[in-house]
Amino acid sequence: MNIKHLAIIIITPLLLVSCLNSNKSDWVVKINKSDITKEQIQVGFNNLPEDIKQQIPAEKQGEYIINQLIQDEILYQEAIKNTLNLKEDYQNYVKTLTNQFEYQKKQGLIDLFVKETINPKIKVSEQEVIDAYEKNKNTLFKAYEERSISHIVLKTEKEANSIHRKLKNGSNFKTIAKTKSIDKTTAVNSGKIPGKFTENNLSKDFKDAIFNLKRNGSYTKPIKSEAGYHIFKLDSKEIVKEKELKEVKQYIENQIFITKRNQEIATLLDSLKDSYKIEQNKELENTKEKTKTETEAEG
Repeated sequence: MNIKHLAIIIITPLLLVSCLNSNKSDWVVKINKSDITKEQIQVGFNNLPEDIKQQIPAEKQGEYIINQLIQDEILYQEAIKNTLNLKEDYQNYVKTLTNQFEYQKKQGLIDLFVKETINPKIKVSEQEVIDAYEKNKNTLFKAYEERSISHIVLKTEKEANSIHRKLKNGSNFKTIAKTKSIDKTTAVNSGKIPGKFTENNLSKDFKDAIFNLKRNGSYTKPIKSEAGYHIFKLDSKEIVKEKELKEVKQYIENQIFITKRNQEIATLLDSLKDSYKIEQNKELENTKEKTKTETEAEG
């Protein structure tokens, strides 16, 4: 098939489904001796990015996928002709992909084994869920406060103290954040830090300073970190109410299930350990020790 003929390939989703369900020959298009198969086209449909789907009418998507597969195959064959497949970096890339595939294939079978042989043994009772909720009610599921904050980051303590004085004298926090903060990611948004923060997800120095702020718009004294000197401003605060059992029931069930499953797996492995011979490569161990000794001698 010549490239000039690619544009006339039109396969609508309906025709493509009919093609894929056909019991006739598996290939749809040939490029030299290489086939583009129904399975490859279906994979193309399954992996068509959402933004592409929105740009291309449904009746044109089959044409797009096949044309893309044809172009890819032509470029692939050209790369082979140029022996690029023999380059070391490409060989390393293929080796990495192969190792990843083998790992994922093994994990898939392990997941199936656990699903078929371990999961059916696990039961979670209503009382277990209630007990777990009551045990964690005043920790995991209690009410808490979260805060939205902005900051200005300066390089030196002198700069930070100077900016802090300006803020106390009425200078605009957002303007200074935009023009003076060395954190350029937040500076473009007037110092606004994305997300909300609780006492549990801040370092102690930051937590104490930020959660001691009483009103929206108030700000901290400069606080030192590896990034520089921060002046934080409280934008808003909100109380997140205590979680009721019905809100977290599924979460608790899942956590109990996972814990029990891990226990079952540990018990199974313990019962099987004598059935499997596990050996360490002594040659690798010796090489490691030799390298360590040589390094220490050089030091």
